[in-house]
Amino acid sequence: MIRASHARAVVSRSALITNARLVAQRVAPAELAVVVKDDAYAHGITEVVSALSGAGFHRFGALDLTTAREVRERAPEAMVFAWVFGEGDDIATAISTHIDLGVSYPSMLERVADVARRIDRRARVHLKIDTGLHRAGVLAGGWPDFLQRAAELQNEGVIDVTGIWTHIAEASYDADSAAIRRFDDAIRRAHSVGLRPRLRHLAASAASFERADARYDMVRVGAFVYGIAPGDGIGPEQLGLTPALTLSTTVSAVETVHNRTIARIPVGQVNGLYSDAEGVVDVAIRNRRYPFVRVTRTEAHIDLSGSGATVGDDVYLFGDGTHGESSLQVWADAMGSIGEEIVIRLARAAEHVYVE
Repeated sequence: MIRASHARAVVSRSALITNARLVAQRVAPAELAVVVKDDAYAHGITEVVSALSGAGFHRFGALDLTTAREVRERAPEAMVFAWVFGEGDDIATAISTHIDLGVSYPSMLERVADVARRIDRRARVHLKIDTGLHRAGVLAGGWPDFLQRAAELQNEGVIDVTGIWTHIAEASYDADSAAIRRFDDAIRRAHSVGLRPRLRHLAASAASFERADARYDMVRVGAFVYGIAPGDGIGPEQLGLTPALTLSTTVSAVETVHNRTIARIPVGQVNGLYSDAEGVVDVAIRNRRYPFVRVTRTEAHIDLSGSGATVGDDVYLFGDGTHGESSLQVWADAMGSIGEEIVIRLARAAEHVYVE
């Protein structure tokens, strides 16, 4: 029964580890970097990093520097990669704690170099080329000058160009092939100025599974490790993945409305459940599914007609199906969304419980 919060997120450590091992096997010999942004997709970064590092995974993609520091605390020997930081971020601490920094612009490169000089520590940087997605990165026309400046700073002993990287759109096979060709050209140009990055990385979850030519030395995988599929009707079971998080709540009231039995649950719009759930997704109670009929600001109403459910019964929103509930992917497809967005919204403020 839910007591401390409006909902409970039960996270399986074994599912996380099994999924990570499956992904690692799939992308080998490339290394797996587990992305833990957004509090490890609302699964809880402390427990996720502890579980995965304890199971032998030692590369993490953190997005921002705050998350990177949390990873470093739990995984002192891990490679931690962060690529979003602004004027107010503590780059000095990131450099001194050996956090790899994704550098997307010349001004960012100079700023990292200035801090590295000031603290007399060499910064580990990954240079980003824009291969067509236009999600940050140096455009092709400015890439040669960017590389030349990076080579000068490396020769000065201020930075170590550890990696070259990019994002691809994963929109179509042909578009991704073009991005891969641009990335290969960017790497060749880096070699021409004497840079020999040890880590070349381009692929995220979907591309890492589907295309061997997109894997290079490392892949950055988030959703798949948590058992979250990419969408378009593909469920985790088709990928051999197990949803690691099951979200549940309890029936708070039962009443008769217009000859229907309606249950109320304490999950509403303020908790990330929006009206687009009405009539399209369901929940499981006593291993049977019942549809949402209304979502208000603070609660949701479920049509329980024909059931014997009562106040206090457990209500399973999504998970691995153990209690009859739908998967997160079913919810995402029905609501025209993606699984990671829904789980971050709904599970972020839930009480978290970790099981083996």
